[in-house]
Amino acid sequence: MSDRGQSQMFFIDSPAVSMLACPEEIWEKVFSFIQRPADRSSISQVCTQFYSCEARTREKVLISSCYAIDPEVVAKRFPSATAFSIKGKPRIVDFSVIPDANKWGAYATPWVTFFAQHYPFLSQLKLKRMSISNDDIQILVQGCGESLQVLEFEKCSGFSTIGLQSIAAACRNLRILSFSESEVQQERSDANWLSTLADTAKSLKVLDMPLVEMEDVDMRVLLNLASRCHTLRICESLQIDQIVHFLKACTSTVCSLGIGLHSHNMDTRERMAAAIKGCKGLTEISGLWDLDEDSAMILMPIAPCLTRLDLTYASLGAAQLSALISSCVNLDDLKVTDVIGDVGLSAVARSCKMMRTLEVLHNDAGFITQHGLIGVGTGLHLLEKLIFYSADMNSQALQILAHNCPRLTDIRLCHVQKYHASHPVIELEGNTTLNEGIKALVQGCTQLRRLGLCFCSKFGLSNVVVTEEGIRHIGKYGTNLSIITLTNCGSGNGESLSYIANGCLRLRKLELLHCNFNDASMMALAQGCPLLKYLWVQDCPVSLTGVKALARRPGLHVEFIRETKMRGMTIPWQLIAYASATTPRDDRPNHIDYVDESFMVPMISKQMPHRHNIRLPPPKPDGNLPDCEDSFTDAET
Repeated sequence: MSDRGQSQMFFIDSPAVSMLACPEEIWEKVFSFIQRPADRSSISQVCTQFYSCEARTREKVLISSCYAIDPEVVAKRFPSATAFSIKGKPRIVDFSVIPDANKWGAYATPWVTFFAQHYPFLSQLKLKRMSISNDDIQILVQGCGESLQVLEFEKCSGFSTIGLQSIAAACRNLRILSFSESEVQQERSDANWLSTLADTAKSLKVLDMPLVEMEDVDMRVLLNLASRCHTLRICESLQIDQIVHFLKACTSTVCSLGIGLHSHNMDTRERMAAAIKGCKGLTEISGLWDLDEDSAMILMPIAPCLTRLDLTYASLGAAQLSALISSCVNLDDLKVTDVIGDVGLSAVARSCKMMRTLEVLHNDAGFITQHGLIGVGTGLHLLEKLIFYSADMNSQALQILAHNCPRLTDIRLCHVQKYHASHPVIELEGNTTLNEGIKALVQGCTQLRRLGLCFCSKFGLSNVVVTEEGIRHIGKYGTNLSIITLTNCGSGNGESLSYIANGCLRLRKLELLHCNFNDASMMALAQGCPLLKYLWVQDCPVSLTGVKALARRPGLHVEFIRETKMRGMTIPWQLIAYASATTPRDDRPNHIDYVDESFMVPMISKQMPHRHNIRLPPPKPDGNLPDCEDSFTDAET
């Protein structure tokens, strides 16, 4: 009896309990300094008091899937939140692999109605890959328009300039307005929405809408925006007749500019260079369309000041690209195509020592190999993110990259098979694998959070260069990985995914295409990866047994997309699994089934051709990269 009393007294007097006895006001003040959502989530699980206090003080809420939770539950859990970010459709809808992706779902109606009713004080809202109607926008701005300061629709669709007019008229306190990569339909009846926005949103500092078509824009409106916005990315096809006059208005304010500069809408080279030079604060440039060698020279006066540069669509050769980029010695973020070549990449790596993000995308006219990758690894020691499309690659290049760039947190490598007279032998066509190079990457880059390995069969690559051994290395050393994308990887008996399932305990998202992973791997995945929130699988040797094993995982909804034909090609079956704390959604289109124990839909239709008859679409006529080649350019974390 005495011992029991002493034990209780020790517990009451323990420092932990004394600390928990602090007034709620003190804990609320402490929690206000904790910003990372992961940290706050961990703290909320300590005790009931912390759970309640964290809920009251949470201001920013990220909802990874609009189907993960009911809006009403969110209102009860975070009554004081003022900023929301919600993701809708899965990332794969961007790549034209889901039939009728526009009907997939992710409708914003229940969420905007919920915000209008429960959060009239909402200050920030970001919706990504969601279907938004003009009526949705009207409901949102009627309920929250006065309080909204940040409004972002990224890769969304379904609305038009009528919705933009509603935003412009009601949201007077906007500081940031972004429609990045969103499809906005043009309505002639609301052609003056931009003028309304310029008149009402006096505090606007960021306007990002490169894909929103505009006609007959009043030059006075553009000058007004240029005089007060520090980030101005407007329609990339907009033809500004008075380009020099416009640039002069940007001199004291704009630091990030994207206005669709074309070679044919330039003034004289001297006047343009003088106007660009006058933009003292300009550090970021994008939207350089069809910029030729002569026009590119206008950027030279400000090249040393640039920290971000997008040359994806500039019509420059390797020598001109190399000369321009090498002059930008303070570049932090560069996006370019493989037209730059191995020599150009090496030259850039020697000059731009501050670079942290590098994207080298595919262009039919370009050609880079492991020599360019070695140049990058040798020169860019501060690199944190690398997206790299090459025609050849070997383990030595990956080992050099891992040894010299230990800060890498995001690596996405894609092999695009093509030939060039200067490099006739493609080493990956032999029995050479990249297993040792992959081992070096995941072992040497200890901060690695995202890994993408794409060896697309559409380019004729038949052998697997990341085999079971390579997958084993990822599972053993990639303990911090949260996102993995694999295409045409894996070998052996098809169970190698179990290495990732048992080793990558922090994995949140996994995408698999044309990989040799079978039912045993799916079963291992269903039991492993405790933090897994999202899974996409297409055209892997998985049967109903493996699909149902995933569906039995508590809190995981599995949807099966049937094999079908689209635009003359066969789209293989695929499954999407996502974590959810609510019931299965009821807005699935007809070609998508919910998987439960009674699910018996055939995986492969007898009427469909074999999967090796798949033909992916050619490049888009507007000059953009094919959808399948944009798969590594998503900035999502």
